[in-house]
Amino acid sequence: MSDLHISTGPTEFTAAGNGNIGVLTVRGTLDYTTHEVASEFFDKAFGQFGASLVVDLRDLDFLDSRATGLLINSWKRATDEGGWLALVAVEQGAARVLWITGLAFHVPVFSTVEEALAAAP
Repeated sequence: MSDLHISTGPTEFTAAGNGNIGVLTVRGTLDYTTHEVASEFFDKAFGQFGASLVVDLRDLDFLDSRATGLLINSWKRATDEGGWLALVAVEQGAARVLWITGLAFHVPVFSTVEEALAAAP
């Protein structure tokens, strides 16, 4: 299985498999300017790895409401398809919005990819 990689200037999307879970990493800006590419990236990741994903957001510079909506929709899709989605983020910087909006209280959030993978059902 090949790895997935998309780059749009200030934003980089990468994904790799870890057993039966896809590990997605987003670096840079996740907002309205990258929404279309981000949506395509998540669709391809679901297609390639299935409905169990870990999304690493630790290297985000900016996360807007449209991107938060994308994360919510991806979480719903994963659970609807019998999978699991977890986020990797810390409560500071761009990812702080996950706590401000309450998303971090619904979607599992971990400090490291390793912690997220260990908690996968």
